[in-house]
Amino acid sequence: MLARTPAHARSHNARSAADAVTFVATLPAVATAVGAELRDFAAERLKAHAERIRAWSRVGSPMELIEVELRFAAETMGVYADEAMHLREVAEAAAAAAVPDGKA
Repeated sequence: MLARTPAHARSHNARSAADAVTFVATLPAVATAVGAELRDFAAERLKAHAERIRAWSRVGSPMELIEVELRFAAETMGVYADEAMHLREVAEAAAAAAVPDGKA
């Protein structure tokens, strides 16, 4: 059966197996790095929510409350988008650093 398998398919299977081994080898490092970043991000978001609640005490009208909420929502969307890109960079860097024997 192996003799009938085209050469490019055999090399693809070997490459897939090597990729799987590399993935498993780098997974702990990536999970640790991303987990640390997520804990930091969660702490920042808690601080942002605390500031939001403090801002509620300074509102003098329903329109000011709406403005506070809309500003918070807009800032939050931007922060989450930035964090998603940052987490990808952290995961890629951790994976590159953890690849055995410098294989990439």
